[in-house]
Amino acid sequence: MLPFIAMAICSSLGGLLSDALAKSKGPRVGRSFVAVFGMMLAAVFLIVGSRAGNINVAVVVLAGGAGALYLSQSSFWSVTADIGGKSSGSVSGFMNMGNQFGAMITASLTPWIASRFGWTSAFLVAASLSVLGALAWLLVDPRKRLDTIAP
Repeated sequence: MLPFIAMAICSSLGGLLSDALAKSKGPRVGRSFVAVFGMMLAAVFLIVGSRAGNINVAVVVLAGGAGALYLSQSSFWSVTADIGGKSSGSVSGFMNMGNQFGAMITASLTPWIASRFGWTSAFLVAASLSVLGALAWLLVDPRKRLDTIAP
């Protein structure tokens, strides 16, 4: 239950943070950098959680990781609206489809890695993918709308 509470709280907090930073520092900081921060923080929580010596500590730390990832969620959806313009529904749908493919692969890959190499390895792979995702977000510029790009 704790991960879901963390996700609900951090999702709203991420939206507030994203909007406040977008207003004061611009959309690149408010959208893209919030996503980078949340994903990097999730990676840190995954690494720390994978090394926790106590199940209760692991649950709290990994719930923090889920919350950290959900700090980014509002950025994902906001950027699809920002860059999608008149096609924001299609862009959002495409992004959600990619998320669902990732979830499908994660649901299969994580237990497979854990059964062969241990849960620490599975969490380290997840942390690495979170870092790669954060680095990819450094390339995202919500100011560049897709409907204004010349063919």
